[in-house]
Amino acid sequence: MNLRIRRRRFGQIAILSAALSAIANFAGKTVAQQAESIIYGVSLTSSSSIINIGIKVGELIDVNITPAVTLISSDLVSGRDLATIQLPGISLNNLDTLIETANKALYTEPSERLTALTPLADGSFVIASVASTRTGNVNRIILIDAKSTRPLRALRVSGFRRVNGTLESLVAIKENNFLGVVSLNEGTPPFDLVNLDLNSGKLNYSDDLPILAANLRFSNLAQAPDGTIYATLLSSQGGTTLVQVDLENKAIVSGRGKIIRLSELKYDGKPLENDLLSLAVSRSGEVFALANPTNEKTNSLFSVDVKSGEMKFVRKFAADKIAFARA
Repeated sequence: MNLRIRRRRFGQIAILSAALSAIANFAGKTVAQQAESIIYGVSLTSSSSIINIGIKVGELIDVNITPAVTLISSDLVSGRDLATIQLPGISLNNLDTLIETANKALYTEPSERLTALTPLADGSFVIASVASTRTGNVNRIILIDAKSTRPLRALRVSGFRRVNGTLESLVAIKENNFLGVVSLNEGTPPFDLVNLDLNSGKLNYSDDLPILAANLRFSNLAQAPDGTIYATLLSSQGGTTLVQVDLENKAIVSGRGKIIRLSELKYDGKPLENDLLSLAVSRSGEVFALANPTNEKTNSLFSVDVKSGEMKFVRKFAADKIAFARA
């Protein structure tokens, strides 16, 4: 009799263990699926108090402090915003670093803009921002955690080969090494591809990076889980092209990486005349774009067919830059 009870108990335990294992596997898959569908967006934080008293945001720029930003996490499946975090500005950690700035001959109203949002392997993100003032352009990188209400640290970016250069795009390709796009003319051609060190904020002009055509706009760097690096090209005649930045297969003559054209981007069957605002790749390798092809008040998310270049509307999304978490 006791033997029967023990066997019965053994069977019950085995069934329970199998059930718990199935539940754990299901829960793990559910969490993975939920993480897969979460996209992050970042934008400059607007202040109603500033607007009410009539002070221009540009007049409040302190180049030694990062701009206040808003980070949104959103579920692509349900279309719901999951969390909104207001991140205050913080002082730069390397204020003693010399940067390549010079007073501008022509007066321009001070402005602040975000130029990149890129994920790191530990689940954190790096934001790139540019402050444009009469005394020159100041570029910063800001390290943030999606679960924290305060940026982790921030650095001045230095090492530009011309004064008042601007960092226009950024993607993490290794632990502390980033691939970036630098404009020599405040966001317009010509552009350079550079490396950036996350620990120092220093740019490095490498001899094995592709040389960019002087008359094309190059932007929107993003990396897929398989290592593929995407970007966009925009010509002066209009028309935006999705490209791949191939750093592995060097050109025989120059020894540099290659820019491979993939497809001309289209929306509603027509070529996309304006450039994208941002590009991001999900954990499954699906490419998404942030754009505003019809000049709406709010930007929109699109899924992108890499082969055809066709963009399919997903939803409105109030952000300036987008990214998927890596971890």
